[in-house]
Amino acid sequence: MPDPFAAKRAAMREEFFARLFLLGGWLGGTDTYKRTMWQAVPDVAVARAGYGLTMRRGLPEAGADNQLVMAGHEAMLAQWFHRPLKRADVELARHWFAERAATRAFPHHLWDTILASRPGEDVFLPIDVWGFPGGQTFLPGIPCLFFEGMGGAISYLEPAMCRYFAPVIQATKARLMKLATSRDAEFGLRSAPNELCNLVLLLARYVGGRGRLTSNDTAEFLWPELFQTVGTIGHEMMSAGQSFDRSLGEAEYEMMDRFVTTMGRASLLCDLVDAETVGLENALRVMKAHPETDQVGIRVDSGDLAEQCVLYFRKMRDLGITPRLIVFEDEVSPEVIHKVYNHFRQATGQEPTMLFPGAGGWWWKLVHRDTLAAAFKRSATGEHPNVKFSNSPGKESLGGYLRVYGRDEVLVVGDSSEPPQGEPRFVKLVENGRIVYRESFDEQADRADRTWGRYKRWELSPKVREYQERFRAMKTREVAEAKKRLGG
Repeated sequence: MPDPFAAKRAAMREEFFARLFLLGGWLGGTDTYKRTMWQAVPDVAVARAGYGLTMRRGLPEAGADNQLVMAGHEAMLAQWFHRPLKRADVELARHWFAERAATRAFPHHLWDTILASRPGEDVFLPIDVWGFPGGQTFLPGIPCLFFEGMGGAISYLEPAMCRYFAPVIQATKARLMKLATSRDAEFGLRSAPNELCNLVLLLARYVGGRGRLTSNDTAEFLWPELFQTVGTIGHEMMSAGQSFDRSLGEAEYEMMDRFVTTMGRASLLCDLVDAETVGLENALRVMKAHPETDQVGIRVDSGDLAEQCVLYFRKMRDLGITPRLIVFEDEVSPEVIHKVYNHFRQATGQEPTMLFPGAGGWWWKLVHRDTLAAAFKRSATGEHPNVKFSNSPGKESLGGYLRVYGRDEVLVVGDSSEPPQGEPRFVKLVENGRIVYRESFDEQADRADRTWGRYKRWELSPKVREYQERFRAMKTREVAEAKKRLGG
């Protein structure tokens, strides 16, 4: 039988990635200074160049150990490469930016050169992208993606490509969650800026830790092979039974019982009134009233989670109720999971096999560019390496047309003109403006399993190290000379 959902699923996947593409296919999806720079130096704008995207800091979460996991290619590359630009849109942008915008500038030579090399209405950017494949564990401070081609065109990508910080952070968080527990659920849809962002999170979470359980219904429909939805009773149904002519406990019990009678299974939410008294009594009463099912468990999400997990376990055991699932969620993180598990072991002498964590807002904690100090910097123009210095430590960029290799526990940053410095770790992601990276999410998740904990440090190849030493020597000399001239 044909899949009745296949056509709708394919259309929704296409819409998902299309919505990440430049709004209207408009060239305004970048910073204003891109227009002013490349109008000022048209010859530089069309010259071959290289740019690196670097996460300069690690994730400040316990257990990350200065490691990051690559993820998000499908969504992040879609921002500029999901489909070609349109010649008519480029011309309309030229008219607007050169004649109507507050900052009237447009790099005519850059876009004329691109259009001249791309006959027809479809305009693919003259850009190649190399980078770590999905699931690859890497270290901060080295390029995770590298862009080559017409420099002015690559420059336009900077804001979009810096957004890789989000899936990289979330894939790394997924690895930390997997290290903390063998099972968990994601309940962060309401924490996400929008549904698109939540889908990007879920795909990154799958790559980093193969997390499947979620409350996002759209995710399961789009990728049923990856995700499985979980849902149960919520506060809104529980409180709907309340009135001033009956007790709060009676109203709570009625809704618990009605849900279990209809659905046959539930994680009973016990804190509508009080999780340690009224809710506890009602949950136990419902379990005893439904001996036909052992799929009725508990959900705690306020108060002392660790102590409540122990309390419910003991009360069920005292009543002869078989061990039931206890879901706990309330600002849950790997650290909270370790705390709850350890307390349960100490208090009961049992392994916490029936405890099940759910996390929501934690998936969005620290998810911003400054966490990793994501930086997109020019590293070469023509045959010349380029370096960006800084008065702040850790912001110096690397020069050359860069590639990354693996050698034992070391990642080596080399120049593409050098012999391979080890096993190549970069793959081609985009070729001449077209996405060529097509790995499955399972292949990416497998790579995360293989590479986590593998690399301990990174170093520069002889050529890249020579570039850095020469640039530093030039800087040292010129700063000293300037100080003398300034009387410093």
